[in-house]
Amino acid sequence: MKKNRIFRLVLIFITAFIFQGCLKEKYNDYLESIANDSTAIENPILTDLKFPSDFDFKTETIVSVSINDNSPNVLYEVYAYSDELINSLDSITGPLPNKLFERLPFNGSIQESVTLSSIIDNLFIVRKSNEHIDDFVVPIIQNSASYTYNGSAGKKTVSKITTEKSQRNTDCANVYGQRFYTDLSNTIIETNGDINTISNIQFPKQGVTAIITATPVDGVELKNRLSLAGAGFSTPIFTFSGFNFWISSRIDTNNDSDGYVEFEMTFDTPVQNLLMHFRSVDASMYQFVGAQHAETILSGGSEFFYDDSERILKDIDSRSKGRYYRDGYGSILISATSGTFDKIVWRRIDDPTSNSQNDSNWFTFSEIEVCNDQDGDGVTDSVDEYPNDATKAYSTTYPSSSTKASLIFEDLWPFKGDYDFNDTALDYSIIKIFNSSNQLVAIDFDYVVTSDGAGFVNSMAFEIEGLNPNNVASITGQILEGDVFNLANNGTELGQQHTVVALFDDHSTLVNQENIVRVTFVNPILDTSLDFAPFNPFLVANGEREKEIHLANYEPTTLGNSQPEVLGNNADIDGSYTTENGLPWAINVIESFPLLLEKEPINTGYLYFEEWGLSGGQNRKDWYKDFPDYRNRAKLKGN
Repeated sequence: MKKNRIFRLVLIFITAFIFQGCLKEKYNDYLESIANDSTAIENPILTDLKFPSDFDFKTETIVSVSINDNSPNVLYEVYAYSDELINSLDSITGPLPNKLFERLPFNGSIQESVTLSSIIDNLFIVRKSNEHIDDFVVPIIQNSASYTYNGSAGKKTVSKITTEKSQRNTDCANVYGQRFYTDLSNTIIETNGDINTISNIQFPKQGVTAIITATPVDGVELKNRLSLAGAGFSTPIFTFSGFNFWISSRIDTNNDSDGYVEFEMTFDTPVQNLLMHFRSVDASMYQFVGAQHAETILSGGSEFFYDDSERILKDIDSRSKGRYYRDGYGSILISATSGTFDKIVWRRIDDPTSNSQNDSNWFTFSEIEVCNDQDGDGVTDSVDEYPNDATKAYSTTYPSSSTKASLIFEDLWPFKGDYDFNDTALDYSIIKIFNSSNQLVAIDFDYVVTSDGAGFVNSMAFEIEGLNPNNVASITGQILEGDVFNLANNGTELGQQHTVVALFDDHSTLVNQENIVRVTFVNPILDTSLDFAPFNPFLVANGEREKEIHLANYEPTTLGNSQPEVLGNNADIDGSYTTENGLPWAINVIESFPLLLEKEPINTGYLYFEEWGLSGGQNRKDWYKDFPDYRNRAKLKGN
C-alpha cells in the first residue's frame, strides 16, 4: 500500500511538472508572439492599468422581488424593464422579451430573488386576473422591488362590467388560455358570391372544430374577403406560446350607416367558453348579437371600451397607433348563457362618418380550460409550465427567458494572458425549476461553447454553494470523456463540500453545439438556501484539476488551489483570481456579445471597458452593449 501511495505521489508530481512546463511554454510563446507582431496588441497598457482591488467585474446585481396579492386566481409576469422591452411595447411583435419569471402567488405572496443587469433600474410587472390585465413599472430601490395589490393597479381596462358578470368564470387562474392557442394552420378559405367562409378552425385542447361565415348586409363590401395574417401580429402582452395567425377581414360601409358584416361561428361540439382577441378595431366596432353567449371584456389597454347593455366593443381613440400591446389589442371572454353554446354571432360595423378608420381588422381565438389540472399539483394547466409533472410547476431563468449570458476566460492563469478572453467562452442560461409550493426541485444549465481559442483542452463546471451533494438525485447531460472530474453515482464531483456540476471536460469538441445539463434534487429546498445565479463557475485548464480559474474575488472549490506553486512569474500572488493590478482571468457578462479576435485585448474592441473597470463599475455599466461608438467592430469576431 505504501509503495502504491509513493507511486501515485511521484505520478502526480510528474504530471504537475509537465503541466507547468506546458503552461510556461504557452506563456513564453505568447510573449514571443507579442515581440514579433507589433500589431497584435494596439493598446498594450491594459495589464498596466490599476483597477480597484475589490472590483469583481460583475455586470449584474441581485434584486429581491416581493409581490403581495391575496386575490384568488391571479398570475404575475415579471420582466426586466430594458430598452429591448420598451421597444417591444411600442411594436406589434411579441412575445415580450426579458421575462424573468411567471408565477401564481403562494399564500398571498411571491418572494423571489433575480439577477439583473446593473443597468436595469425598474421591473415591468404584468398582473393577470380573470377580470382584466394590468401592467406597471416598479422601481428598484436598494436592490429591492416591491409591489402590493390593494384593489387597483397600473393600467386599468376601460370597460363597463356588471357585478354579476364580473364574477363569471373566475374560479380558475388565468382564463386567458395563453398556452391554448387556436390552430389556424390548416384552415380552408372559400368565397361563394357575397358569402365568405373560413373552415377547419381547430381547438386542440377540446377537440372541437369551427367554421366562420361572413355575410355583408346593406351594401357593405367585404373588400378582400377573409384571409390570415402571420406571426408578426402575435400579441405581446399575452405572451402566447405558438400563437401564429390572425383572421383578417377588410370591409367598407360605403357611407351606409345601416351596413355591417355579420359573422357566424359554429362549432361541431358545444363549448362553455373561449377567448376572442382583437387588433386594430379603430373607428369600427364589434356588436355581439348571438343569444347563446354573453361577453366580458378582460383587457383593452387604455382604449378599448365595452358597452355591456348594447354589447358593443369599440376603440375610444381610433387615431392612436402607438403601444399596440395596450391600445391596439383587446380580449373578450365569451361564455355560455346557459350550459354551453355551439354558435357565436357578432357584427362588424364601420363608422361611415369617419375617414380615419383602418378598414383591415384582425381577430383570433384561444381556448379556456377552466380548472383543469392534469397532474393534480394545484396549479391550473394554463399557467403550469410542466402540466404533466406534479413535481414541477414554474421556472425562473437567468438572465431571462429570451437571453443568454456569456462566460469568457483567459486560460494562462496564474500567468498574464493576451486578454482577448476567447480561450474558452460559452453562452448559457440557468433555469431554476420550482414545484407548486415555490420550492426548488431542479436546475438546468443550457449552454453553447462559442470559442476554442485555446492551446489547452479546457473543462467547465459550476459550484452551487448551499446545495448538499447528497441532496442531488441525478445529473444528466454531462459530456465527460476524460478523467478530469471524479464523479459520484449521482453525477456530482466527489470530495466537495458543495455540489459541483461538471458540464464538459473538452471544450474543443463542443463549439456551436447546444447542450443542457439538468440537476434534479432528492428533496425540494427553499431557493434562499442557495447562492444566486450564476453561482460559482470555473474553468479547469488542460486537465490540471486543482488549477481552477474563477471569476474575480471568488473562492476555489474544496479541490481547487488558488495559490499553486508555478515556474515563472505568478501574476496572482494573493489567490484572488486577479492580477496585482486587479485584472481578472474570467468575466461573466449578463448578455451574449461578440468575442474578440485573436490577441486583441478586450479594451480594443469594447471602447468603454477601461472606463467601466477603472471606475469600479460605477461608470459605463453598459460597456458591452451594441450602442453607437461603443465597439470597434474591426476587433470583433463576426463583424
